[in-house]
Amino acid sequence: MSLDVAYSIEIDDFIDPDKAYELYWSGMLEDKRAFLCPGTNCSANVTCANLDKDTSSLKVVPHFRVFGSHTKGCEVSRNVPLKLQYAEPTTQTATHKTLDTSIVDTFLEKRPESYYDHYKTNSRAKNAKVRMVNILKSKAERQLKEIGVTSSIYSVRTVVSRYARYKKDGTLELRRLNIAGKDKPYTSLFSKIENQIVSDLPQMPSIYHGWAFINRLPSGHGYQIKFKKKLKGNSRTKEFTTTVMIGDRLIEHYKMKKLVAKRIEKLYKSPNPTAYVFIYGTPRVNERNDRYANIDITNLDMIDICLEDPWAK
Repeated sequence: MSLDVAYSIEIDDFIDPDKAYELYWSGMLEDKRAFLCPGTNCSANVTCANLDKDTSSLKVVPHFRVFGSHTKGCEVSRNVPLKLQYAEPTTQTATHKTLDTSIVDTFLEKRPESYYDHYKTNSRAKNAKVRMVNILKSKAERQLKEIGVTSSIYSVRTVVSRYARYKKDGTLELRRLNIAGKDKPYTSLFSKIENQIVSDLPQMPSIYHGWAFINRLPSGHGYQIKFKKKLKGNSRTKEFTTTVMIGDRLIEHYKMKKLVAKRIEKLYKSPNPTAYVFIYGTPRVNERNDRYANIDITNLDMIDICLEDPWAK
């Protein structure tokens, strides 16, 4: 059975690798080895590989790895589906389906205000090595199947990571993502910036991607991301440079600022300040300067900056 979920000793809850990564870089997890097997009463130790790595390369994907011995009768060691009680902060009220009837993840454009508060409440002694799961009425029962667990996604970074993971395990064609109430295949979510006509682009946001230059803004108070490839106007001779502005204040107020600040500063100061960028939004032609098509973001969860093209052959 694939270990899609592990029990975190530090926050007293079951979480997946993507959530573990976000909590680590927001300062709520400290030890990548402070996990246990999710099997009933199993004490096998688990590590979250790459938890402390800057995953600007999709070759570095966080994942759980068992490095201890399973307790006799553990469901995981016997490939038996688990039923766990665990909490996930969410604004949704719809019942989550299990993977035997649905394999749809849900992408939400904004985290609930209480997203991190739940884990602060659950924090306890960092050196504890025993399972102390509180079975609360508010916790939903989920059945974990061999191919994974459905969950809410709050960042483009996680969507890109899931895409890579599903492609590797052979389930990509089966996977869908619910955005604004509509289910879309993972394979249809991405649009490479490469000579498309702006007026032909979908009005609904998509995940646009491509190579881009990383520069400081002339004001010195943020960064400009400028895609190398152009978008086109209706005349075909008209071209638009696609740009994204990231202010220093936006970085400062982001929960995972140490990850974003470290990555973007490293790229900017490199001899070749370019990155492969994914961004969720819609290009809009700048009314004051029609040489540009801007993608505006107010939340750094909506962008992922990578060192390499993850789909390069």
